[in-house]
Amino acid sequence: MVDGGRAKISVFVPVYEGSALLGPLLERLTSDGYGNKEIFVAIDRPNMNSLRVVECFRDKVHFLLYGERRGKVEALNSAFKLSSGKILVFLDADVKIGECESFLETVEEEMRDCDIADFKKKILPDSFVSRMVNYEYVGSNYASYLFSKLVGRCFAVGGTAFAIKREAFEEAGGFSKVISEDLDLAVKAFMKGRKFKYAEKIEVYTRAPSNWREWLKQRKRWGIGTGLWIKEHWKRLVRSIAKYPHAALPCAIILFPTLVPLLFSYVCSAFLKGQPYNLVPAVLAARLSFPAAPAIPDSLLSIIFAGLTNFLLGFMAFSAIFYAVSKRLGFHFNIAEFLVYYFVYQPIAAIILLAGIVRAFISRNHKLDWKV
Repeated sequence: MVDGGRAKISVFVPVYEGSALLGPLLERLTSDGYGNKEIFVAIDRPNMNSLRVVECFRDKVHFLLYGERRGKVEALNSAFKLSSGKILVFLDADVKIGECESFLETVEEEMRDCDIADFKKKILPDSFVSRMVNYEYVGSNYASYLFSKLVGRCFAVGGTAFAIKREAFEEAGGFSKVISEDLDLAVKAFMKGRKFKYAEKIEVYTRAPSNWREWLKQRKRWGIGTGLWIKEHWKRLVRSIAKYPHAALPCAIILFPTLVPLLFSYVCSAFLKGQPYNLVPAVLAARLSFPAAPAIPDSLLSIIFAGLTNFLLGFMAFSAIFYAVSKRLGFHFNIAEFLVYYFVYQPIAAIILLAGIVRAFISRNHKLDWKV
């Protein structure tokens, strides 16, 4: 301990080829007034822009350059071996630090009462894709917030930006060579009883995929990575959900809002006679002295009507929920954008994620542009 008794912080930034935000990120980190720090940047197959950044910050940052693609896990684990910080901060190369007055000082303060901290993550609003992804981040941030407040432990963390104490990282064995190394690390810390915190004061921004092709590639990787994570840890996850349903179920609902009306429609389809809108024709027929047509539970029209009604009611309910959560956590909310997100984007994203999860269970051949 030096610097007024503050813990030493090691910051790690993995880079593949390059990132337009790497220079500004290192400028922010090196100019941060926190004195007891060290910064490691591991670059696989650096391009010309990355090499210019290296020249600019060579005296202030430890660079690890490799001519081949080793992968994020190998890059971070090798950099960790060279570090000595008590607190480890992991940041993706496409991250922009928010308006926090002293980023590293705030990290040190937030880590005093926890072992692993997830930072508040927002999306840079530079495209239609980013405006849709924004609402996913509302859900994921709220999930971290709920587990932090209600449980004090969490089996997931966003690898884009988070911090963990060195002893907790070593106890978990570092990053495993898996697609979702962040989720895997969080589960291991969770099983060790490590205290989790949603560090709301620490705000970072990241970029969404620049186009739909990149988005699809990312979601395919996320789906398969999540599936492999579930396949490896499903027993622990089931036990955790059973132990903490008051946190797990609200998180699942806000992460996948359109699944709620789908499930509700499925349940109600077996009881269509009991739904209020099926009583309307009978009431009108009675008042007009006409014989009422018998209700047909498996009627396609009834099922469609039930589904549309549930989706409309779900949209109204989730609009209010997402508005309240966005306001509480400081996120952007627009009702027109959320309408597109709820009825179009989120169902498609959920289907792609589910397809990736299923593929992870039934196939061993995963063709991904991702090095582990």
